[in-house]
Amino acid sequence: MSPRPDPPAATDATRIGFAGLAAGPIERTLRLEAPAEQLGDLPLPFERLDLEIEIRRMGERAGSKGVRARGTLKARARVECRRCLDPVQLIVTAKWDALFRSPARIAPGEEGVWALDPEAGELDLAGPVREELWVRAPRYVECAADCRGLCPTCGTRLADEGCGCPPPGPDPRWAALGGLQG
Repeated sequence: MSPRPDPPAATDATRIGFAGLAAGPIERTLRLEAPAEQLGDLPLPFERLDLEIEIRRMGERAGSKGVRARGTLKARARVECRRCLDPVQLIVTAKWDALFRSPARIAPGEEGVWALDPEAGELDLAGPVREELWVRAPRYVECAADCRGLCPTCGTRLADEGCGCPPPGPDPRWAALGGLQG
């Protein structure tokens, strides 16, 4: 996977205060319009992101003191089919889970754990949500599994009509291998 640039500074929409967490879990529902503006570089041009969030304080057992944030996300994007270039509406849904701990309590290489400043009074959920979108978004989008795409010669959409282009000839780069047949 190619490296992604650092995200912009988190906005208020991706920061959740946890001052009342001692009284019980905090639950929120958020809708982010143009989520790339708040989350940074995303794998697809998502138009909207809906988040359901639950935040709980973790106990002392086994040194796991920290804060857990989890929930569901539903992101919508309008992209082009990679074969025929028709517009496709894509919905990405996922459950996500992130644990926030003091940097001193995070083991090297530990996945799903995010640093939490012990003096902080809020969680920045931009990182975990952005990561989940990168993991869940499809690499290639097609309008249908049997999409025939476009003719590479004339550009005709092959699902609508056949084209009159002659079939392509053999690739001259393979000609040297033709003499190897016994």
